[in-house]
Amino acid sequence: MPERRWDDPFIAVDEFIGSPPLIIAHGGASGLFPDQTAGAYIYAASTSLQNTALSCDVQLTKDGYGICRTGINLGDSTTINATYPQLATELIVNGELIQGFFSVNLTASFVLNNISAVQSNAARTIAFDGMFPVTQPTDMIKFSLNTSLFWINVEYPSFFYQHGLNMTSYIHELISNMPIDFVSSPEVGFLKTLKSSVPKTTNLVLKVGETDKVDPSTNITYGSLLSNLSDIATYASGILVHKEYIWPVDNATLYLEAESTIIREAHKVQLAVYGYGFVNDPMIPIYNYSFDPIREYLQFVPASGSHIDGFLSDFPTTASEAIACFRGATPAVRLAGTKPFIISHNGDSGNYPGCTKLAYDGAVRGGASYIDCPVQMTSDGIAICRESPDLLIGTDVSTHSDFLKRLSLIRQFQAEKGIFSINMTWAEIQTLKATMFSPEEDFNVIRNPAYNNQEGVLQLTDFLNYAKNTSVGILIDIQNGYFLETEVDKNVVGAVLASLNASGLASSDRVMIQSEDSAILSLFRQVTNYTLIYRVVDTDVLVTKTEVSDVKALANFVTLPRALVQVASNGFLVNKTDIVDLFHAQNVSVFVSFLRNEFVALPYDYDSDPTLELDTLLKVYNVDGVITDFPATASYYLSNTCSNMKTQAIGGQQYGIQTVVPGALVTQLALNIQPPPPSQARLNVSNGERNLSLTLNAPSTSPGPNTAPTASPPSPQSEASRSLKLNITLISIIIASIIFHHFK
Repeated sequence: MPERRWDDPFIAVDEFIGSPPLIIAHGGASGLFPDQTAGAYIYAASTSLQNTALSCDVQLTKDGYGICRTGINLGDSTTINATYPQLATELIVNGELIQGFFSVNLTASFVLNNISAVQSNAARTIAFDGMFPVTQPTDMIKFSLNTSLFWINVEYPSFFYQHGLNMTSYIHELISNMPIDFVSSPEVGFLKTLKSSVPKTTNLVLKVGETDKVDPSTNITYGSLLSNLSDIATYASGILVHKEYIWPVDNATLYLEAESTIIREAHKVQLAVYGYGFVNDPMIPIYNYSFDPIREYLQFVPASGSHIDGFLSDFPTTASEAIACFRGATPAVRLAGTKPFIISHNGDSGNYPGCTKLAYDGAVRGGASYIDCPVQMTSDGIAICRESPDLLIGTDVSTHSDFLKRLSLIRQFQAEKGIFSINMTWAEIQTLKATMFSPEEDFNVIRNPAYNNQEGVLQLTDFLNYAKNTSVGILIDIQNGYFLETEVDKNVVGAVLASLNASGLASSDRVMIQSEDSAILSLFRQVTNYTLIYRVVDTDVLVTKTEVSDVKALANFVTLPRALVQVASNGFLVNKTDIVDLFHAQNVSVFVSFLRNEFVALPYDYDSDPTLELDTLLKVYNVDGVITDFPATASYYLSNTCSNMKTQAIGGQQYGIQTVVPGALVTQLALNIQPPPPSQARLNVSNGERNLSLTLNAPSTSPGPNTAPTASPPSPQSEASRSLKLNITLISIIIASIIFHHFK
């Protein structure tokens, strides 16, 4: 098991012991732009801490000039593969035959004038491919904004020696033309040739490969080299190791193992320890970090003892945020009703199976101001908390062969067949176990399965009895309520009211009711004083002042889908929308849903960093609250030290979280990306819904004998049977409860 669970509090670091970790921009901001290009370097220098180091992986052309490219095969990181395929060849690199395009076969003039850089990571945007030429190490000076340090990595010095190119001489010449603060290499022999001939201001760093890999200059494994740190200290001032050398990972569970002693041992012999492999968009997550890259950086700077000396990161902006703004951050205590609202989505469903006690515990512990129950109904009229009416989502129902025959199609719920709660009794649903739902599974991004099959399904009354014993607010989300009331004859409103009454929350000001159905909200408005929220479901609708007025007549809060607030095209934000301003103009508060930490859920503008999305939604769009699968991420954002002070001093520098301007990347870089065409369909708030009646037969939480499930919903009742008739007995119960709680 990991030493720190994903949900442990952020480490408290008031002051670093010694200097704060160095941020090394790996090829600039290579997580967004093609690495080692003008765009990558300028972006990194302008959005990172002032003393961030810009790095170049230097290679030599056949005529001895240096270029900055990652990987020995230029076909992986330039346009040469598409434009000059005939130049491909085969060469032996460190004992391995590689087919590709090599700088040792090309002149500098050809490389600099005929090919351009492309993104070498297939998971990242290709929008900037071909936009920037290949750079040389000295180009970093003009891109650095006069604020950066410079780090040169020499990955293959022996290879270049074999082709008649002396990398040692080249580094000497380069140092005479520009300041070089660090030179790293995986080859001991190369570093030893530099030890006595470079200025003392140039730090030599051994880049360490996998333990069983061999250094080509000594034929010694890196595991053996690391066993003698004192020897490394004779020719280097530091080591550059993969992050898993420091915090190993259990590949079976994807949890951290116990921390190694490498930092402490290296520091004993005066070796600095730098880490590489830090990215915001890993295809294999480490579950301790809850898909939040800031958590990962802070894992390496503990509150006491030795910490890492530097991060080599593809996303230096996020590394800078972590060090400057989140040291010592603690969860913000959010009282119900305090803006901005942090509302859970199925509890802490990014880390636990949704709508379970585990998920609700996680949301409360993580700083949510409201926890939610999305209400679904059973065939025998019991209100339950499930993220979907389809039990194939988030439960193990598919493993029960007897229930597979319930597979049916209910288009009012979804376009695909499912096994729906309204076709199963509560007794049957009690046999199910909750499982983790991964909304980004199509992109092979899978959430933590460790807590699958540990808990069952909760009734609404279970949720309410749990929530009332916490300090947080309660959001009851009635999904498909009008359909359930009118076409399936499920008294969902009555079930909710009865559950609230039974839980002693009939008059609580901690309760909010949300629905996408105007008739449901109208009915609640007539019989209760709960705060009401209208939820917009469609992401492609036109909203004007008229539609806002329609919402205002129902509720003082509206939940808007994330894609309706911040419009993206081809993965990039386009111009800022005014939809939040329209609602604010009529005094309607706006929540946005659903926020997720997984990098594939974020527009590229956010650097695969969920903190930047939170910052933009709250500061640029001015939303009043967020509904999120990861409430702790939102809570920690609100407690960051840069949020209240705008900027945070670190090492004499000022730094603030970088504001993302929607549409800026598209406009400033003249990307050929057009916003989607405006919707012609207006938001229909009433959607033709009739008034509903509230009847006495509110369901009991202890149902009678099981009734036979139905494969499809019954036919609609007549409109006459749905005229507005409030049952006086149930209203009397509610009013009596309100009076009792108010005056006791």
